[in-house]
Amino acid sequence: MAGTTALLLHTAITVAIVVGLIVFAKINPVISLVIGALYLGIAAGLGYEGTTTAVTEGFGILMAEVGLIIGFGVMLGTLLSAMGTLHRVVDGMLRLFGVKRSPYVIGLASGVVFPAIYFDVALVILGPMARSIALRTGLSIAPLAGSLAIGLEVALLMVPPGAAALAIAAALDIPLGTMLLWGIPFGIVVIVVSILLHSLLMRFTWDDKKDDDPLTDPEHTGEIAGYGLPPGADDPSGAQAAIATDQHAPQHDRGGGATAVTDDPQRGTAPAGAAVKRPGRQLPLLVALLPLLIPVLLIVADTSSSAAGAEIAVLGFLGNPVVALLIGLLLGTALAVPSLGRTGVEEVIVRAAGTSGVILLFTGVAGSLGQVIAETNIGDLVAGLFSANAAFPLVLAWLVAALLRLAQGSGSVAAITAAALLAPVVADLGLSPVLIWLAAASGAALGGHVTDNTFWIFKTLLGLSVRGTFQVYTVAQGLLSLVGLGAVLVLSVFV
Repeated sequence: MAGTTALLLHTAITVAIVVGLIVFAKINPVISLVIGALYLGIAAGLGYEGTTTAVTEGFGILMAEVGLIIGFGVMLGTLLSAMGTLHRVVDGMLRLFGVKRSPYVIGLASGVVFPAIYFDVALVILGPMARSIALRTGLSIAPLAGSLAIGLEVALLMVPPGAAALAIAAALDIPLGTMLLWGIPFGIVVIVVSILLHSLLMRFTWDDKKDDDPLTDPEHTGEIAGYGLPPGADDPSGAQAAIATDQHAPQHDRGGGATAVTDDPQRGTAPAGAAVKRPGRQLPLLVALLPLLIPVLLIVADTSSSAAGAEIAVLGFLGNPVVALLIGLLLGTALAVPSLGRTGVEEVIVRAAGTSGVILLFTGVAGSLGQVIAETNIGDLVAGLFSANAAFPLVLAWLVAALLRLAQGSGSVAAITAAALLAPVVADLGLSPVLIWLAAASGAALGGHVTDNTFWIFKTLLGLSVRGTFQVYTVAQGLLSLVGLGAVLVLSVFV
């Protein structure tokens, strides 16, 4: 086994290798993380066979914990998206809270109501919707787009079954029910506070002439979202009624929305398949939400009963995350058949399986890196960096994830890598793993910028200039990160 100084050096080199391969060599994060894990294992003295064993075992262990949960969660979210349920929830919330509070509606809907929907799918659905609300009401696109950036990041990192949140939970050994009990209220608080601060800031810094992109077509985005329908056209979503209050004439000089399809060889392609196709028949909204509500209630009920010391075998079985999500998926499939047809449902499931495969690979290799770290003395070295004072380890956990995010762009990579580095020392810190998770997740939300592919999808989909995208994506998520850190430090006083 390598010495202390050598281990620290090799750990730093591993991080540099992963970041360099992703940012400069443009190699897929999955491949980059495996290469980093192989280097670290060999350099740390595990040997060739020991290194490959650790990589494969780490992948398998993590997949055993979250593989089916991620797969079922993505399938369920994709089904709800195809049924138009997300649109209907947003429409209902707009009618309930009013258009002036639409940033909070979009932020909470994307961050807390539908975290199961894959990040890019939710972005392509809600992005044109945000632009269309701005066009129809005269509201600035800045707070609407910022709220979307905040909500999507919370869904990914802090609210299960967000893919990165599940991976972090597995690394830190946090039960899914515990994540739900902490993640949802924490997510609501940081979303509301972050949107409030971002909206106030945009009043002073946003400039339509500099921050909007005048080359985009605002009406096309509205048609895709189902909000900016031409006068006299049918509106099956009821969205026009949702924004009838305080409606203003469309302001085309505010800059346009973008089409839901972007094809830029340097920036990637935004998924057009997520553009909304309205189902023929719609169920009552509460019924349509049952596939999401029932699994959450089962999981929370099982966690609550266990915490109270009441072990109920049947509830333990039904509240197991795999079983609960399977129940939700089966119910969602049954409810989707009348509107989508059997063939349509099968196409949705197949598409979701393809999406979840990418997520599973990415999540699994994070387990590979974590296993390599666990089999070396790196965990002891990381523990030495932490103080016994509760605040300092949380700030350091936040800082590690934040630096990783700034370096290579991906919030998921940053959060999962930070969790892998911190997992071996959680027990020695005397802190709740939930606090470490929320601190790392908050740090990973910091400042997505030009190295983040979603930055460019945001720009094109919402019809913004590069300067404008920095304000509604980078700045908004930066505020989220700082608010999250503050909330974690406050929690640490009581937990």
